[in-house]
Amino acid sequence: METTPSSEQQQHEQPIKLPIGFRFHPTDQELLLHYLKRKLYSLPLPPSLIPDHFDVFHSNPWDLPGDLKEKRYFFCKTKMNFMTKCSLISSDCGYWKSSVKDKQVMAPPTATNPNPLIGIKKSFLFYHGKTSPLLKTQWVLHQFCLVASFTPPYLLTQKLMMQVGDWVVCRVYQRKRKARNQVANYIKKPRTFAGDPYKGSYEFKDGRQE
Repeated sequence: METTPSSEQQQHEQPIKLPIGFRFHPTDQELLLHYLKRKLYSLPLPPSLIPDHFDVFHSNPWDLPGDLKEKRYFFCKTKMNFMTKCSLISSDCGYWKSSVKDKQVMAPPTATNPNPLIGIKKSFLFYHGKTSPLLKTQWVLHQFCLVASFTPPYLLTQKLMMQVGDWVVCRVYQRKRKARNQVANYIKKPRTFAGDPYKGSYEFKDGRQE
């Protein structure tokens, strides 16, 4: 006997279309506290706003679902702990390579905890190709995980961190390319001074005129 999905299930499967002029741009804190934390504890979330995707790192960024011109967000299960020093993760057409040092994400300070650490942010750049030299692209991936600190019995003066759960949230986007000659064109462009009878006739050693 065939069963048809309920309206609630259909709504959960269909992506939400935000009104014109609205964009989903959560901060690092909001991603961890209002989305990933609720995901880990199976609390209600906005349906289809951040979909599950179990193979973000092993996918090409342009093949991931969503609008390529916007920042896209995905929940992903991973066994890669934030303490693991992994520099290259292979996909079909290239590699995700860690780009900068891991960043700590802090929650708003309180009276009892002025520096509450809630998560770790890892940054990756996508390199196209399988053999050296790899072509650096403009694709960026941020991975966020929740962390908890604890003090082991044998290290009473030092706190250690551990990842909470095996879910992470990823942000994928493409950086805008900067015009290479933007600064050079500005320098070469003639500049004049108002009221100067000799405007445009000043020449410098580099060939500029003012």
